[in-house]
Amino acid sequence: MSLLEVRHVSRHFGGNRAVDDVSFEINSGELLALIGPNGAGKSTLFNMLGGQLPATSGSVLFDGKELLGLPSHRIAHLGIGRSFQIAATFASLTVVENVQAALLSARRQIWSFWKQARSLHVDDAMSLLEQVGMHEQAFRPCSELAYGDVKRVELAMSLAGEPRLLLMDEPTAGMAPSERVSLIKLVRSLVEEREMAVLFTEHSMDVVFGYADRIIVLARGKLIAEGQADYIRAHPEVQSVYFGKGRTFDTGGDAHFPQQREPAGDAQLPEEGVSAGDVRSQENGRYVCDSQSQPGRSVRQPAALRKDPVLRSGSLRVAVPTLQPGQDTPLLAVRGLNAWYGAAHILHDVSFNVGRGEVLALVGRNGAGKSTTLKALMGLVADRRGDIQFMGKSLAHCKPFEAARRGLGYVPEDRRIFTGLTVQENLMAGQQPPRVWPDGASVPYWSLDEVFTLFPPLASMRGRQAGMMSGGEQQMLTVARTLMGNPYLLLLDEPSEGVAPIIVEHMVEMMLMLKQKGTSLLLCEQNLHFAALVADRACVLEKGLVRYTGPMQALAQDHDLRQKYLSL
Repeated sequence: MSLLEVRHVSRHFGGNRAVDDVSFEINSGELLALIGPNGAGKSTLFNMLGGQLPATSGSVLFDGKELLGLPSHRIAHLGIGRSFQIAATFASLTVVENVQAALLSARRQIWSFWKQARSLHVDDAMSLLEQVGMHEQAFRPCSELAYGDVKRVELAMSLAGEPRLLLMDEPTAGMAPSERVSLIKLVRSLVEEREMAVLFTEHSMDVVFGYADRIIVLARGKLIAEGQADYIRAHPEVQSVYFGKGRTFDTGGDAHFPQQREPAGDAQLPEEGVSAGDVRSQENGRYVCDSQSQPGRSVRQPAALRKDPVLRSGSLRVAVPTLQPGQDTPLLAVRGLNAWYGAAHILHDVSFNVGRGEVLALVGRNGAGKSTTLKALMGLVADRRGDIQFMGKSLAHCKPFEAARRGLGYVPEDRRIFTGLTVQENLMAGQQPPRVWPDGASVPYWSLDEVFTLFPPLASMRGRQAGMMSGGEQQMLTVARTLMGNPYLLLLDEPSEGVAPIIVEHMVEMMLMLKQKGTSLLLCEQNLHFAALVADRACVLEKGLVRYTGPMQALAQDHDLRQKYLSL
């Protein structure tokens, strides 16, 4: 008999069938991956299995016992552990205290009259943290951790109850490729050593194809495919609704990077070394260069320009940036930026530039200071020092809303949507008036219709409460809401995290289109394969220090450099 049997389970929200007649089984000692597009019903299914959400119909048997109708704490005590898509830890407690709290709950020791809780099960908590690679950070508050490290803490908490079945909702989100592999290898070993079953959702295809015993695929609430990696990889419907063209992820084991940027569809950047200043004219969808080094040379024009009626008409010089990478006056100039969380010194004299129409990728291991850098630029870090020049004016003393009014757009890693508002109301909350550059050129203006064209799933959900969306759909909404502010410079913190490969392809197109219209992007991204498709340059951080600044392609092709600073 299978450890878990799911039979004809459904969940309806009014007329929306989030999960529709789904059936599958999982055995002890099996690692089963559940994949599918954003909004397919994966998290809804997890919530029904974990007791957080009642089912409309169906049956779920765990070791022969019916789970549906039981509260979540009863299900947990039966031997089912759970980690969540958005990590659920106590931010004010230390790492070890979070795991101690989980151990106390699993062992039903809510309190002791004679002992303080922080003195209980310390050794067991430290052992669990060592398993997930977090013992060295045991006494740091969770509020100071990088998001990927928070996910590791949550895994340790999930293991506290010694589960027979572990439900993991995007366990490797926010982690670098080497960290993802390390964590999933740990999970694989736990499955084998404990004869434990694991059901996990994941958008990292290297994890899914490399380590899952079987894969099941949901789309629009229905199970559309089930089998091993080769079968799923070649399945035409899965390719259509989920993988897209597969250009934004790599499933070959080690990290591989594109030799030149070839985003989704037929979009393609000018060949290496061609800048806007080299372009003389456009003929039949190709650029014609006008430079001493490349006279008359032609390269293919990006799809974003070919499809844009404004950019197709008139002189190309009006459409492309006037300030390019390497020019004297950058759009954003950061000099000697330092930042602290309490007594912890996170950023150490960080310096870099972003030019108009340039994409700069800020990369590094978890905890390197990438997200802190973006927060410091926006004024979200209380203790920061250094010089931040944006559009020729200082941001050093600006509050977040003042930075946004000046044209700095911020897409946070943790989304921060208004859950009680509808999709359309969230978008309208971010709307700002049209902007122009100092030279009189228009900044890309985003209306509701344009945003819905860029992200079609949002159009069909415009009246839905944002709190009822999946994590990937919320990520799309966060990007779209920020675009409604018509920013000069867009700060993106892990935009590809938690979204399906086909949506990541749309994001590549969006970023290239913004770049060609002159908008700049500062991108924090763990997915270097994705970053290499869009970024001109990379800035590598290690423990809050800048270790490398140079061409993105040079970093992508330098194995030793990636191994030294990124463990790739």
